[in-house]
Amino acid sequence: MSLLFPLFLAGLGALGLPLLFHLVRRTPRGRQEFSSLMFLAPTPPRLTRRSRLDQILLLVLRLAALALLTLAFARPFLRESASLALTDLPGRRVAILIDTSASMHRAGLWQQAVQAAGRELDSLNPQDDVALYTFDDRLRTVLGFEENGPVPEKPDLIRQRLKELSPTWGGTDLGGALTSVAADLDASGDVQQTPLEPQIVLIGDLQKGSRLESLESFEWPQRVKVVLRQLQPAATTNAYAHILVDETAAPAEAVRVRVVNSANAKTEQFTIGWTLPDKSKEAATAVPVYVPAGQSRVLRLPRTLEQASADRIELRGDDDDFDNLFHVVPPTRRKVSVLYWGDDSEDESQGLRYYLKLATANDILREIDITTFDPERLQSKSDDSPVPLVLLSRSPTPEQRATLLKFVENGGVLLLAPVDASGANALPDFLDSVDSVTAAKQADGGYLLLGEIDFSHPLFAPFAVPPYSDFTKIHFWRSWKLQWKDPLPGGSGTDGAGSSGTTVIARFDNGDPALVERRLGSGRVFALASSWRPVDSQFALSSKFVAFVGSLVDLAVGDVEVSPTLAVHQPAPLPTVYLNQPGIVKTPGGTEVDVAAGSTLFLATDSPGIYESRIAGETSRFAVNLAGSESNTAPLEVEQLEQRGVRLGTALTRAERIDRVRQQRDTELEGRQKLWRWLLVGVLGLVIVETLWASRAERLVEQARVSS
Repeated sequence: MSLLFPLFLAGLGALGLPLLFHLVRRTPRGRQEFSSLMFLAPTPPRLTRRSRLDQILLLVLRLAALALLTLAFARPFLRESASLALTDLPGRRVAILIDTSASMHRAGLWQQAVQAAGRELDSLNPQDDVALYTFDDRLRTVLGFEENGPVPEKPDLIRQRLKELSPTWGGTDLGGALTSVAADLDASGDVQQTPLEPQIVLIGDLQKGSRLESLESFEWPQRVKVVLRQLQPAATTNAYAHILVDETAAPAEAVRVRVVNSANAKTEQFTIGWTLPDKSKEAATAVPVYVPAGQSRVLRLPRTLEQASADRIELRGDDDDFDNLFHVVPPTRRKVSVLYWGDDSEDESQGLRYYLKLATANDILREIDITTFDPERLQSKSDDSPVPLVLLSRSPTPEQRATLLKFVENGGVLLLAPVDASGANALPDFLDSVDSVTAAKQADGGYLLLGEIDFSHPLFAPFAVPPYSDFTKIHFWRSWKLQWKDPLPGGSGTDGAGSSGTTVIARFDNGDPALVERRLGSGRVFALASSWRPVDSQFALSSKFVAFVGSLVDLAVGDVEVSPTLAVHQPAPLPTVYLNQPGIVKTPGGTEVDVAAGSTLFLATDSPGIYESRIAGETSRFAVNLAGSESNTAPLEVEQLEQRGVRLGTALTRAERIDRVRQQRDTELEGRQKLWRWLLVGVLGLVIVETLWASRAERLVEQARVSS
């Protein structure tokens, strides 16, 4: 016989209390005071009937009733002779779901994942069916469930597949993986009417960057339980850096970089810098950055001409380097020619050409060659070094004027910066709204300032944000006053522009135009009412001159072609030339992937790095980086899964499962036998006998007392 609740047998110990209380020797409660006890001899107390057992049968009946009642509460049953074996355990459908995202590249995590999967396989029973899934930003079925029941050799086959797996570079869509596997387990159980218990064993680092959106709209199946096997990294500090999106669209001499540190980090000091493609050395000294745990910092990372070929920024100082590189396609320096027509040479330190050359010398996007004006260059069809910009400081000949006007109409940019009366008198030839130009007279020691600027214009857009919009420190000592032919509607003839589309971009503080623009065809004509020679103004000596010249060249050359920066597994748009013929895309690992004609997207962006597309002699590149969320490696709170409906369970060992099944079997046996009912019948019988015997004993005692 066995007991379902053997702890109730502890109540049998209470049966000895009545006997103990009955046999204990009692001392008199009262105390009599005597004057002296010295003449009395001490004698032990004499035993009386009160100190001896009386009515032994009545005592035995009562104790037996209590013992049977205690045994009834212990729920006895007759155990079957058959022993419980592993084959008696209920079968399970175990889906082993392993995280293979980029964060699993951290030191030791993948080895832990393989070992955890091996332990799960070791705990399987012959009647269990098992399947292996992996996931990053998409779910992959490595080995699915069997339709005809468990296969004995399947665990060994899964162990072989585990040796072939490795982490990818994708993000972590944890919600999508859980919902897909849970729906598959629930649907297959309904279709096949299988009695196997469904279970998901999730093995991964469960980091905060995991996506859980799919769980929001999913109703979790009641039967499917998730057992978590959260891996623990050896180190916790992980930081990453990325260039801000708006900066990648417009490469500059200094890009804005955001550095983010993990919430559980123990290190706060890092360095960041540009790195050459072959990673042989850093292109420049790394910049130190301090980022507290769980916070981010934005800094400007300088990019000089020596760093133009660098195709990545590298972060150093954290524990894991899987996300320490951010790739960016280095800008290709275009050869551009600027024609200059003036009296000064390139070595004349007081001339326009000298400062123009200095301002364009360190352009990392273009290789600018400033040469003397030659009308034949404007008519040349060569694309080796196009001429998008012409600068004039003196008056051109009629033939040159006609060539320049045609150049502007075809999309060129012409800048007029007269330094003498001859050059100033040529302004009406290009600005037909201007009637005449005269030298502005300043008082002795007087100067002009820029008082009104249109910062919405492309030339001044880089200065739109304070404090860069302050031009009050630039003095202009010499200037030219423009006289207009026709006034603007609602304005005076000296305040605006003529009917041909000439507009004022900037004015001096006295209201005179400082910079005007005329649209002609598809090109532009700009005219400065002063020059940047040191004798005329402080413009060339200010920090704003280089940015102004850069904006002028950008406007003349056009927008810089920026290669897209994508995330791993994000489709990359292909050049339109692929619509007509096939091509090749070279991956960062050196593998060449054939692309069929008519393709518009390249889908095999499986690893971070620079991809190179080659077709019909043309080459283009694009950068692929890790998803930023993958670097958020702080542990995920398990409560977030429960709040989204995931039913969490616990994984039991074989011994624990056998004990649980044995307990269930014992409960079932006891429920069928219900021996406790017969024990209660026995208790009632003893109580009846005890009552009758107590009545008889009381009558006998009363008769003895009366007779005595």
